[in-house]
Amino acid sequence: MASTTDTGTLARQGSRNFNATSKCLHWLMAAIIVVAWGVGYYGGAMLHYGVSDGETAQKIWAITLHKSIATTTLFLIVGRIIWRAYNRPPELTDMPAIMKTATHLGHFLLYFLMVAVPLSGWWNSSSAGYAIPVAGLFTIPGLGGKNPELTPYLVLAHFYLSWALALVVAGHAAFALKHHFIDKDETLTAMLPKKD
Repeated sequence: MASTTDTGTLARQGSRNFNATSKCLHWLMAAIIVVAWGVGYYGGAMLHYGVSDGETAQKIWAITLHKSIATTTLFLIVGRIIWRAYNRPPELTDMPAIMKTATHLGHFLLYFLMVAVPLSGWWNSSSAGYAIPVAGLFTIPGLGGKNPELTPYLVLAHFYLSWALALVVAGHAAFALKHHFIDKDETLTAMLPKKD
């Protein structure tokens, strides 16, 4: 049973009602975002600072891997949005109205960025005339056609959106840990596998 603080902490009514599919989608998306962001940062750094002839293949590998991983999020996020629409998360209880608003705003921003970041990357690659691989299995058509004049702006958009996503994900994780270790409620454990 979840414990509460004197101020009435942020417990979730029916927090154990997250099903296996919701948990799987949550952690799969989290893993893909972290890996894609890390590989993208590495590849982007190589592009920015330049590479030696011996590192060219490594740069190409990093960028291709980043695209292959990141584009899968477009398919997963569509599935996750549909799933969430038909499987609403448990309602928040014992939470001040301003905190409820902040929580809903945070989730909206997270979903928005999970769509905007890969879309901006897709558009960026398309404008530069590069193929967009999906999980290393096939490629998808370009978005908007080749447009070198637009590419620098799309590079910046993808860069800033990616950092915004990183900050929102970090904030999401920080608040989950706060709930667990400070508020001592079930917000974090509700999304973990059930113990037998």
